Amino acid sequence: MLLAAAALISASLTFHTVSEPLGVHSLTPPAVSARVSAAPAPGGVVILSAPLRLDLAASGEPGAGQPAISVQPAASLVEGADGTLDSVRRMSGASLLAGLSRLSVGDISTFVAEFPGQVDSLLAVPPAATEVTGWWTGLEGTERSSLLAGAPRLVGNLDGIPFRERGRANARYLGQSLAAVDRRLAGTLDDASREAATRERAILTHVQAALRPTDGGPRRSLILLDTVAGGRAAIALGNPDTAAFVSYLVPGMNYGVEPQIVNWTATAEALYAEQRAVLAERAASARGSVAASIAVVSWIGYEAPDLFSVGGLDHAVAGADFLEKYSQGIRSDRAGDQPFVSVFAHSYGSTVALTALSRGSFEVDALVLVGSPGSQIQSVDSLSVANGNVFVGKADWDPAVNSAFFGSDPGAESYGARPLGVFGAHDRLTGTWLAGSLGHNGYFDRGSESLHNMALIGTDNADLVTNGSE
Repeated sequence: MLLAAAALISASLTFHTVSEPLGVHSLTPPAVSARVSAAPAPGGVVILSAPLRLDLAASGEPGAGQPAISVQPAASLVEGADGTLDSVRRMSGASLLAGLSRLSVGDISTFVAEFPGQVDSLLAVPPAATEVTGWWTGLEGTERSSLLAGAPRLVGNLDGIPFRERGRANARYLGQSLAAVDRRLAGTLDDASREAATRERAILTHVQAALRPTDGGPRRSLILLDTVAGGRAAIALGNPDTAAFVSYLVPGMNYGVEPQIVNWTATAEALYAEQRAVLAERAASARGSVAASIAVVSWIGYEAPDLFSVGGLDHAVAGADFLEKYSQGIRSDRAGDQPFVSVFAHSYGSTVALTALSRGSFEVDALVLVGSPGSQIQSVDSLSVANGNVFVGKADWDPAVNSAFFGSDPGAESYGARPLGVFGAHDRLTGTWLAGSLGHNGYFDRGSESLHNMALIGTDNADLVTNGSE
């Protein structure tokens, strides 16, 4: 049933299949992928002779109203970290973080170039996000600068490090990766290697394009980058370190980085703009503050399935693993100053989100599912969502909804979720007409009831959501 539905969905999506891994290092846990290599990255690594000059000294200190985060080192975090490259070569896990932070930027770069497998292993099985946050907070500004300059991939993709630093690090890592792949393409390669390098460059250039802000739009930063296979990436619009409201968009089938990161980031900006409009409406009616800050994350943090693999749950389990770690990262980063966190999941992405939120390791404040083919989770009572704040939208002519292919239908009344109006209605504050959505891909259309309802939910205004009965 789902394959037939998927065929209909695929007709309106960009189809993309990746059959070979790329020759770069993966952030994917070993249980998900065996593509972790112990050899240096092709093309080498840019080695710097002096620290990158960034004023990071103040960024690690708690600001006004920001409680200090206590450092949580295990005994291994400091044991043997004597500040020499030779000693760091024998470390792993949390102790490796401590050891690297005691090296010069040149030695950090040398270590990354000569022992990439250790960085792979650290990112694949990282310390707890709270431990990473404590470690990072306890560093001097010069130590952070050296790590960012010498190991940008590590800093940019380690959950628990503040997103501002991750964005800076990944911008550097993106530039290094593009330079390295261009050097490889300029050399002599066999057909398979050239195809892999060309595919890698396509991923990187699409990420680069998605980072360009629109006129008057919010600042964009790259807070996740992994170019293995179909790639993984996340782009934040706004600042997740300080925003009062943080929203994550989780996509479904065919939403790989290379074909869709630009479009998915444009979708994130549509939600961002609608949330700003909602806050303005609330302020105009004296029911809220327009000054509240927003961050929306375009998250392609897992390798989404294509038409041939969408019938299984392997991608959903892997995606749930990544979403779980990522959500723990923002909770740790914002310890003592928690934002209102919402997850907006589309299509197969709803299966990913439901799987992650059933594990009980983190909680979100709201969950919205649209175009969902279901999951093995039986009801909202099994989900770590505050106050049962779960909404489900089901548009006409969407072949995925009501299928319950992966288990229970979250839109069924017995599931316990609240209906999300998607058929067209008047804004409850302004009376403006909001258009209806049709098909599998219309939920995020600007001017739609669906997108407006999502913006209400993401800004903690769920009491104004229309439910399709108007």
